[in-house]
Amino acid sequence: MTSDNWKECINLKISEDERDFIWPNVYSIAEAQFYPKAVSKSIYDGEQMVGYIMFGEDKDDSNLFHIDRLMISKDFRNKGYAFEATQLIIKEVIKNGFNVIATSIDPKNNKMQSLLKK
Repeated sequence: MTSDNWKECINLKISEDERDFIWPNVYSIAEAQFYPKAVSKSIYDGEQMVGYIMFGEDKDDSNLFHIDRLMISKDFRNKGYAFEATQLIIKEVIKNGFNVIATSIDPKNNKMQSLLKK
């Protein structure tokens, strides 16, 4: 996330039925500023921003890695971006020697549950 693209990121759209369990990107970007190990990134397809992800090492457990946020703009859904982003994060986690990947999911977030089962 940079000073050049954060405004574009906060304007990515989620569908109305997801507002209860997907935090606004502006909140996530701000939250990442207070956690030195948090990595806040936009997800791109070429030059087009399609989503956002926040991840990083747990502040208390150096063996635990969190995927804290993952969102794909409603205009770019069902094209494999979330799956591909998750795969890239998993590869990075393994490369850096972490033993456990964690995330939390709202029980109503069926799309994210399905993604993580893959």
